[in-house]
Amino acid sequence: LKLRYRVKVKGLEDLNQETLNKPGGILFLPNHPAILVDPAIVTISIWKKFVIRPIAIDYVYDTPVVNKLMLMLNALRVPNFDLSCNSLKVKKLEEEFNEIINGLKVNDNFLIYPAGQLKNSNKEVVGGHSGVYRVLKANPNVNVVLVRVKGLYGSIFSRYYEGKTPDVMPALWWCFKEVIKNFIFFTPKRDVTVEFQLAPDDLPIENSSRLEFNRYLENWYNQPDGLTKQEGEQPGDSTVLISYSIWGDKFPPQKKTEILEEHFDISEIPIDIQKKVIEKLSLMTGQPTSAFHADMHITNEVGLDSLDLSELGVFLMEEFKIEHIPATKLTTVGKIMGVAAGLIKYTPPVVDTNIDLRKWKAERPREIAKLGEGDTIPEVFLDICDKYSKYASCGDLATGIMTYKEYKLRAILIADYIKSLPGEYVGIFLPASLGAFLCIIACELAGKIPLTINWTVGPRHLESVVKSSKVKAILSSWKFLDRLDNVDLSPIQDKLIMLEDVRKNISLKDKLKALYRSKMSNQSILNVLGSDKVKPEDTALLLFTSGTESDPKGVPLSHRNILKNLESGISASDLFTDDVLYNILPPFHSFGANVCGLAPILSGVRVAFYPDPNDGINLAKGIEIWGVTFFCGAPAFLIKMLKAAKTEQLDTLRFIVSGAESAPPSLLNLLESHGKLDKFLEGYGITECSPILSANRLGEERVGVGPAVPGVDLMIADQETFTPLKTGERGMILAAGENIFSGYLNPDIKPPFIEIDGVTWYKTGDLGRLDEAGNLIIDGRLKRFVKIAGEMISLPAIEAALNDWASEKDWKATIKNEEEEYDGPLTAVSAKEFDDEKTEIYLFSMINTDTKEINTYLRSSGFSNLTKISKVFTIQNIPLLGSGKINYRLLENTYLNPLKKNN
Repeated sequence: LKLRYRVKVKGLEDLNQETLNKPGGILFLPNHPAILVDPAIVTISIWKKFVIRPIAIDYVYDTPVVNKLMLMLNALRVPNFDLSCNSLKVKKLEEEFNEIINGLKVNDNFLIYPAGQLKNSNKEVVGGHSGVYRVLKANPNVNVVLVRVKGLYGSIFSRYYEGKTPDVMPALWWCFKEVIKNFIFFTPKRDVTVEFQLAPDDLPIENSSRLEFNRYLENWYNQPDGLTKQEGEQPGDSTVLISYSIWGDKFPPQKKTEILEEHFDISEIPIDIQKKVIEKLSLMTGQPTSAFHADMHITNEVGLDSLDLSELGVFLMEEFKIEHIPATKLTTVGKIMGVAAGLIKYTPPVVDTNIDLRKWKAERPREIAKLGEGDTIPEVFLDICDKYSKYASCGDLATGIMTYKEYKLRAILIADYIKSLPGEYVGIFLPASLGAFLCIIACELAGKIPLTINWTVGPRHLESVVKSSKVKAILSSWKFLDRLDNVDLSPIQDKLIMLEDVRKNISLKDKLKALYRSKMSNQSILNVLGSDKVKPEDTALLLFTSGTESDPKGVPLSHRNILKNLESGISASDLFTDDVLYNILPPFHSFGANVCGLAPILSGVRVAFYPDPNDGINLAKGIEIWGVTFFCGAPAFLIKMLKAAKTEQLDTLRFIVSGAESAPPSLLNLLESHGKLDKFLEGYGITECSPILSANRLGEERVGVGPAVPGVDLMIADQETFTPLKTGERGMILAAGENIFSGYLNPDIKPPFIEIDGVTWYKTGDLGRLDEAGNLIIDGRLKRFVKIAGEMISLPAIEAALNDWASEKDWKATIKNEEEEYDGPLTAVSAKEFDDEKTEIYLFSMINTDTKEINTYLRSSGFSNLTKISKVFTIQNIPLLGSGKINYRLLENTYLNPLKKNN
């Protein structure tokens, strides 16, 4: 620090036992002009007299090198709410607040930044941040010291040059090189003033609002300093530019990107939308609705902080179906209205693709893809690693590229850690990524069973997963959870283990041991890691899928199930070892876990990962970057990618495979517009079947979802008597083969099997028919569930919850009914699917209500964000059939069939 900064400290000498006469510890509150530098300068200055515990936001706390310092100082790590909000972040923040509040009572000293972020201009803006205010409300008599830092705005560590928080490590490396160029000791110095002042008696704590308290701090931080004030300068810190070179005036280039403001006419926004937004803000702040106008800044004037903005995000999603809007878009009341009305849309930024692809593009043999030798997944993995050791195995933009040799080494390293985790199952709570499948393979090597967990479902599902599996440890990542928005993780958050934390605790000794083991024979590796006793019929992977019941069903797939199905799928797909598969499907999806993940890894085919299947722009770019030849996805994901793609980006594609839902005409039209319709295939699969049952073949006429893959037998049977039907007749689809699981984990679920002529068949629950050529044509679903974003949504489960809601209502008081006695249902649920749109769910109710009340109830009952009622039809009677069952066909014909898209 002394090489570049000349620091003057003022007021620290005035802090002593006489002036710090309040009980408990000291709360130091500095402004924040420059990342890393002002925390270091302030902390070092304070440590001359007081031991303190800093509070750092997660992306700073986790920065290499800085993290070591944070651990030494016993710093607290607070989550970043600018990107997302979820229950784990809220819990972590609560824990840190409680530690600060309790620590101050036992004489711990803390350093907290009231603004919670680096300042954007020469003025410090605390805005609506609530952290410090909350701490002082709990400890109003604590010693408070205000700290004002000046002279750093204009540094490369400030937001002056790029308009955003600088990346710490590149900035440090740049500075290191410049210091060397200046012969170290001749580097021009920057004058920095650090002023400490015991908070005056008029610091508003007891009888003030959060905004009043924050305005007081802002006024204090932004007082001009006589040493740096320039003529005509407004209150605040001067922008000070100091050359980084002794060879003349040289300054870093300005890289500020122009921020394009969204322009719209407020009069275009419907009055009811404006009213709903203002009513929500009024409820959140306690201010009257008349206090709000469109130009009000949401943090500086309304007084909301990051947590509040996350609550607004939930409101926009539930009330207006607006998803994935970052907090940075919600800057004014008018913009919130514009987002709610759909006038402001968010397009995800194009990801950084600066990755070295030399290993990826290195020449490799073109051979027919084939699984490695072995009867279990760890045996097959080690064999394929030996065969293709020097060739690229997989990669993603976050981790980079790994050869099979590197993948094997890291899998062994992590397996040694996983082996020590409690329980039979190890949860994997990660998106499609190199890290997710590294954890899955490591579990297999360690003799543990990976349990891939769905984050798109509600807490009810997660509770059931934990209860059924008794899982005790779940691997995840801070980087992933930092972007997981509006998800209630409470049932699993105490079991989460972050990979970043695991990596920090891996020693050099652990790495050398893994390196030694990677050179051993495959059998020796299996013996030492404990997977040598695994049998082909043992469970290799546990997935959970929701059926017609409200609780999810545990589907244990054995090593034989998976390997036989992958062998069948590969033989039917014309796949070669120089192909590139793009895996965008999450590992909790059987297609994402087995077909798009394990199949390429275990057969010598390269696989690239991308974690967000909804990001059409970056999916198209990824196909071009990685040279993807094989792309799989649900129709909704394919449509988004094809709409965003330029035709030349798709040149390398040999296969485009769709599953999960039938392909709508709009998907076929998009494929034709890009000249890829002849490369399009459809398949049919079920989680319980590992999952592939049938698929079209490349170069053959595409009929239905194609014939059964090798090793699978299909039969159409009468859905009631299970008598085999003739070719062309519609009935329930039955399947048999070594790929089909042996039964659910849940002992209370009836086995879905039937024996016909000595053969055990799996009842799929789907209706279809077989043509003369053996192609399977799906005609519909027997069970009352719908698929939304590739996930199964049970209509009976929604009805069961809403029946509980209705039972608490006085239905006779809310709607006229001529019958004095009524024992029938008060609600019914149905759904309608539109092309290019996800399926909409509708409620028929004899009770006056609206979507806001119903969806709030469903969320509180543990349903996921995907389960939303789009419209409520308030009706006089729920029509019944003679059998006493609800006449859904009459309801749909009367109310749903006339509906048009977005009507």
